[in-house]
Amino acid sequence: MKSKIEQTSHNAAKRRILVVTDEPGLSQILSHVFKHGGFEVCIAATGTDCLRLVEEQNYDLILSDIDLPDLSGFEICRRVKQNPQLRSVLIILMSGWLAEGNKERALRLGAVDYLNKPFRVETILKKVSAHIRGTKSAS
Repeated sequence: MKSKIEQTSHNAAKRRILVVTDEPGLSQILSHVFKHGGFEVCIAATGTDCLRLVEEQNYDLILSDIDLPDLSGFEICRRVKQNPQLRSVLIILMSGWLAEGNKERALRLGAVDYLNKPFRVETILKKVSAHIRGTKSAS
């Protein structure tokens, strides 16, 4: 599967979100919602692209699907949190599978939240905004 990476805005004053999902429709919906919410958005379709992008550019938050074609969202979370330069990046994992223990595993690996799909776009925007605001007030 060929990876798609999309840069949607270049305003440095905006908080930056990296959306990682191999579902193009979901990527576009989330990109639209976050852009209208005042965020800069980048999209990656694979875990490999996510890790490359997060090492090359600064992101405030990664919203990643657990089920990706190469690396799982759990693995992305583990690698980001083990990297001292990336440790402060917030991570929210999401999945359409209702596997027991996913939320606990995500939080144990360092994610700040876990979402089951389907979810309301208003809910995801509120959660992302709240987590990023929490980071802003802590800095």
